[in-house]
Amino acid sequence: MKIDGKYTVWHQLPSGVMVPLFTKHNTQMITSGHAIARTLGMGDMSYKISRMYIEFENVASPGDAVSVPSFSNAEGREYYAGLSSPKDYLRVALLGEPTLSIESGYEPYFTEGVDGNKLTFLAQTAGTVGVNGTTFSNAMNSKVYGLALVSAPSETDETQDVVVTRDYYEVADQLVKPASGQLTITWELAFPPC
Repeated sequence: MKIDGKYTVWHQLPSGVMVPLFTKHNTQMITSGHAIARTLGMGDMSYKISRMYIEFENVASPGDAVSVPSFSNAEGREYYAGLSSPKDYLRVALLGEPTLSIESGYEPYFTEGVDGNKLTFLAQTAGTVGVNGTTFSNAMNSKVYGLALVSAPSETDETQDVVVTRDYYEVADQLVKPASGQLTITWELAFPPC
């Protein structure tokens, strides 16, 4: 099943105001097929998308760029397990269920508020330590540079996670964790016909 996805990164100020920073398209991973087959074909809702990985590196100075890894859509969770300080990732729960809407161009086929072919997921930076033990904070110049949407059949065992989509920021868009507020991500996945 083809997934057309894009994400937007926002700075959520302490006041709650959301400031959009940039939007970028993602790469669908081959492993997404397993999560889709388990959820859609077998009715196993434990494989629905329920987590986001937020990849970061603690840099010496806030202006330092992170070297973005080259990757193929054949890579899976093993990449994240291999990250070590100063690189790591946050494994954050989505903020509620995704919203359902209609992808532009498909309005004749669906009814707004009833059905649709696009999901929008929401997550934000949370916590002070990455999965592999690296500190995540403004004081450590934790620079966010990559994201992944993840199917997580176990809340507590990340080794069971299935990476659905993944991407990396352009150097100019890499962000140090704000001293106040959080980075919030909205991620749209549209399901057009193959």
